[in-house]
Amino acid sequence: MKNHLIYRKVKTHMTNLHFESTEEFADLFKRKSIKVTDAIVSGIEKAMTENKKSALLFLLSFQDTDQAFEVSLPESQWKVSLESCLEHYHKLDKQDQQIDTWKLLEILKIEK
Repeated sequence: MKNHLIYRKVKTHMTNLHFESTEEFADLFKRKSIKVTDAIVSGIEKAMTENKKSALLFLLSFQDTDQAFEVSLPESQWKVSLESCLEHYHKLDKQDQQIDTWKLLEILKIEK
């Protein structure tokens, strides 16, 4: 099966994910993609910078449909999401991303 998944930043700085099928969608989130992890951290960071209560993460679209779906994450879920991203970066030995994610977690602790 060809991988037709397209990653592209859209103007809102959320990641645009286009899928050929729902199976392709499910597969991406099962295997913990670095691009998904990066998009989560980026979306949360942008929301924190703009003092938003929700982080826009993804714009999902599927082949043969005109509909697109925005995926956002409420502020109450940022800490657990960043902790998961930090763990993923650690497993991949992505030290710079680990530091950046840790800093965001520290900011969240100060703001609470």
